[in-house]
Amino acid sequence: MKKLIIIGLAIAFNTACQEKGPERYTQDSPQINTVKQLIGNYNNKTYDTSIYADTSKTYYNAKENPLSPAEVIAYHKERDMAYSQRSFLDKDQEYEMVLTNDGETWVNCWLDWQGTLAGNGQVVKIPIHLTYRFLDGKIVREVGMWDPSAIMLALQEIEMKNSMSADEKAIQATIDNVIKAWNSNDKELMYAHLATDIIRTDNGNIMAKKQSDYGDFMDIYHSAFPDFTVTLDKTVMVGNKAYLYWTCTGTNTGEFMGNAPTDKKIETHGFSVWMFDTEGKGAREDAFYDNLVVYEQLGYSMPMLK
Repeated sequence: MKKLIIIGLAIAFNTACQEKGPERYTQDSPQINTVKQLIGNYNNKTYDTSIYADTSKTYYNAKENPLSPAEVIAYHKERDMAYSQRSFLDKDQEYEMVLTNDGETWVNCWLDWQGTLAGNGQVVKIPIHLTYRFLDGKIVREVGMWDPSAIMLALQEIEMKNSMSADEKAIQATIDNVIKAWNSNDKELMYAHLATDIIRTDNGNIMAKKQSDYGDFMDIYHSAFPDFTVTLDKTVMVGNKAYLYWTCTGTNTGEFMGNAPTDKKIETHGFSVWMFDTEGKGAREDAFYDNLVVYEQLGYSMPMLK
């Protein structure tokens, strides 16, 4: 009797294995290859609607007002005009196909996209999630989700610069060159865009009264942090004034404030108010930032109050 039971269980097990359902998850399928072809077409700007079903609906960062296949192509072509180059990157891209409980076939992909803005050469890189539903080998639904804020801010900045007056453009050129001079420790470039009697204060303390003082101040930081970099986060212009929000980074490999190198990295955020003369040159900078942040990052003991 026991032998009959064992034989019966073995037969049932083999039958169950033979009746195994379709694969629910894979990273290798004709549908995934179709999506990769679609991504390749986008990179090469060889748009092809034949991959989509005629009734396909596409949603980009939205739940309503879907795009038809033809509208998807028009959408991409319109946005292409803003970039000198754009594409999905090859590195670290992930694709998967899933068969849902309802029998629907979906391909999900997680991609990195990079574009160079034609207006100013700025490179923007953002992660994008795309998902596609397939039916009879065609895409019947596409959903794309990403954060467009970096692109929108960059395009707004380009538009703002294009609408500047001549005086504002001169001030903006000075700001751009000041940042460039800081990052390269190019004192000649800095002096060319500063008034001879430039004033700089740090948290209310006067650090410079002339161009050479400003150059000496730059040397202090570049000697202590050879990779010292200033990144401009935001600029607001009002008349002959500009309000700059910035971030400074660097690695302490040289003596700083009488202290030996620590090989530690710093990152500090600050704010400067610049005033410009009639030629658009920098006449005064009042900078404000938290020295305590730098001290803590370098591991310095806090200075005692007198």
